Amino acid sequence: MNRKRFIIPLMLSAVLFLLWTVSATYAGVLEDIKSKGELVVSTDANYAPQSFLNDKGELDGFDIDTAKEVAKRLGVKIKFVTPDWDLIVAGKWGARWDLSIGSMTITDARAEVVDFSSPYYYTPALFGVHKANTSIKKLDDFSGKTVGCGSGTTYETYLDPNQTLSMGGGEKIVYQVKNVKARPYTTDMEAVQDLALGDGVRIDGVLTSGFVIQEAIKKGVPIKSIGDPVYYEPLAAASDKARPGSADLVKKVSEIFEAMHQDGTLTNLSIKWYGFDVTKKAR
Repeated sequence: MNRKRFIIPLMLSAVLFLLWTVSATYAGVLEDIKSKGELVVSTDANYAPQSFLNDKGELDGFDIDTAKEVAKRLGVKIKFVTPDWDLIVAGKWGARWDLSIGSMTITDARAEVVDFSSPYYYTPALFGVHKANTSIKKLDDFSGKTVGCGSGTTYETYLDPNQTLSMGGGEKIVYQVKNVKARPYTTDMEAVQDLALGDGVRIDGVLTSGFVIQEAIKKGVPIKSIGDPVYYEPLAAASDKARPGSADLVKKVSEIFEAMHQDGTLTNLSIKWYGFDVTKKAR
């Protein structure tokens, strides 16, 4: 009798059973977070007042404070990483970070690769021009102009002539500009900084969060907004759909956000960073 013919199949069966047992009991990313006692959050280091490096070289801002509170309520420590935005919205993070709390707008296209929590705040999308500009007084005047925006953002999608922007929450998108050339930047602030070089020097305008424009004006950047917001964005936390347990994680985060809405934590953080409440839908 050839004992190897029997032993090898038995060994393979044992390995397969062990793998099945592990997969059957593995709860996914939320279990990983609690097991290691740490939540790894991706965010932006150049997106004030949402997230930025303060004078001490530490990440600070509304998103940062929100993420810290989420980690606190999960009972774990927090660690921040700052990958490029394109990598965050592309999904398939490979467990390099657990969660994005970086003002990500809920869109149908992104929902194909990430799972979204409920919104924790809302932001208006606004066009801006250099303070010295006199030729662009209304949105129609952007026709034929070059507009800067963050790469991979809803702003870039909005400027796409194919008009494919579709957001969660039933937000209706009305396209108020035509024949605009989009110039994507790694971050929104890079677009604002290029605009600050002078009217039409590199770009004719920007499309970004109204809060980014507000913060830039506060810091003395020669920029002004044009027209009313073209849409309002529901901002949420996101988890990598390719990672086991992703939906469970954002469900838990949604519960935490709801509690933060109810007990006033999010409102207080909003007032701290914006001076008013951005956590309720504006319209």
